[in-house]
Amino acid sequence: MITINLKGQTSLVIGGARGIGAAVVKIAAEAGSNVIWTCLDIPADVDASEELLKETEKLGVKSFYRKINCTDEKATAGLIDEINEKFGKVDNLVHCAGYTSPVSMLDLDAAEWRKVVDINLNGAFISVRSVLETMKKQGKGSIVLIGSAAIVAGGGGRADYVSAKAGLEGLNRAVTKEFAPFGIRCNIVHPSLIETDLLKQRHPDVDKRKELGNAVPLRRLGQPEDIAYACLFLLSDLSSYVTGQSLFVDGGRTFCR
Repeated sequence: MITINLKGQTSLVIGGARGIGAAVVKIAAEAGSNVIWTCLDIPADVDASEELLKETEKLGVKSFYRKINCTDEKATAGLIDEINEKFGKVDNLVHCAGYTSPVSMLDLDAAEWRKVVDINLNGAFISVRSVLETMKKQGKGSIVLIGSAAIVAGGGGRADYVSAKAGLEGLNRAVTKEFAPFGIRCNIVHPSLIETDLLKQRHPDVDKRKELGNAVPLRRLGQPEDIAYACLFLLSDLSSYVTGQSLFVDGGRTFCR
């Protein structure tokens, strides 16, 4: 029987308090991995992280979280040191941290552009760079970046977000080119319409969300678990010959409009 088993592994999820990140944390823990995640120092994230901590501990794995902004290079490096001290390794990294809200390019100033690029692209660089030395010494590691199908479709009018997520494609290829010889794999999962808190805030009306789901070829909105299961495959040995790839998990929406 084929099963996905991450027993004894250590997985770090950047931006793991809610939404896709929380689903990745839970599913990795269910597969037997010890899990560590970061969250913002805001009540919603901290409260969600406390609940997530209880859930993961019930699964019999070791887990903890830290309140770290993904753009904080020093704090992120310190977290890797802490993980190495506690577990002696970092097997997996999933970078889920991101930020967006609809705005026309005509209303977008340079300061806001830099903020969004900093979170969505520079934050990914910081987290990836922080684990590479450890993974290189191990001779093995799997990195999954959460991108966006908006890089193909153009998004809903947010040029900074689309540009930053497109930049992850370059980061993915650069990491693959330089570090695949050391056993480090890097891939991207590109979601489309996923029913997270962010989507619910943008479309609070249930009927509107149902309408959005009906427009997807598979006739439903994606759930955070849909993305998390794709990540689990890419973290596991079942994908041991997969690297440098981009996987669109979007119900067919991107290419079947």
